[in-house]
Amino acid sequence: MEKRKELRVKKRALSSLEDKPAIIVDMSQCGIQISMNRPPRSQNVIIKLQVDGKVITIKGDVRWIGRTASSPSASHVGIAIREAPDEYYQMLALPD
Repeated sequence: MEKRKELRVKKRALSSLEDKPAIIVDMSQCGIQISMNRPPRSQNVIIKLQVDGKVITIKGDVRWIGRTASSPSASHVGIAIREAPDEYYQMLALPD
């Protein structure tokens, strides 16, 4: 069942969370789901994402951490966006 009010954009993209490599699984105007080897240590996190050749910084709060059966070594992390630049929201509006 869909929990988010906003449309999720399924987009795999390389990023970093706490300066550790991460892969974005999906994103919306209010949140991002990330897959990474180790979950973050703090609730307040900084995500770095490359958009149109430019690195943007997104501040967020960890809402949940889970594992999947298909990849038991990876953690999936749900992050609520606290602060993001306009480039992030513009990227969500553009069709793939």
